[in-house]
Amino acid sequence: MRRILPPGWFLAGLFLLVSLTAAAAPNHYQVAVVVFSQPIDTDEDLSDQPPIPWPSDLHEPNPLPPDQSELRSAYDRLRRATRYTPLLHLAWRQPAWPNRINAPYHVTNGANVNGVVRLQRGEYLHVIVDMEYRAPDGTVHTLREKRRVKFNETHYLDHPAFGVLIRVSP
Repeated sequence: MRRILPPGWFLAGLFLLVSLTAAAAPNHYQVAVVVFSQPIDTDEDLSDQPPIPWPSDLHEPNPLPPDQSELRSAYDRLRRATRYTPLLHLAWRQPAWPNRINAPYHVTNGANVNGVVRLQRGEYLHVIVDMEYRAPDGTVHTLREKRRVKFNETHYLDHPAFGVLIRVSP
C-alpha cells in the first residue's frame, strides 16, 4: 500500500528547495577602485618585493561611467591635492558566488598600475587585492592584502609608495 504524505510535507520540501537554490545564487556587487601614488616617507628599502603571481583566468571588468562610481568624489579630491597623484579610477559590477573566492578582475591603467581584485563571499565579504605600481624611477612596488569589508564603506589599503581606495556596494 502506498503512503501519501500530507500536503504540508510537500510544501515544506518545495520551500527548502527554493531556499537552497537562492542561497547558492550569486549576488551582484558594484566594486569601485582608486589607485594613487604618494611621496615615500620612509628610509625602508622597498625594492625587494616578491612579484605577484598572475592568475590565468583574469576577467576584464566592464567599466561603469565615472559618474556612477561610488568613489568619484574621492578621486576628484585626490586630483586637487598636491601630495597625491591619482593613477586609476575604475568601477564595475560583478557577481560573487557564496563560499568561494570569486573570479579575479584585472585592474590596470595601461601604464604604471596593474592588479587583480577578487571578492570572497562567505559569512563575511572580503576583498583580495594584488596590485603593482611602477614608480617613475622604474621601481615596482607591490601591495597584497585581504580585508573584510562592509558594504558602502570606503577602505584604504596602504603602501608607502601608493594607496588603494576600494568600496563594495550591493
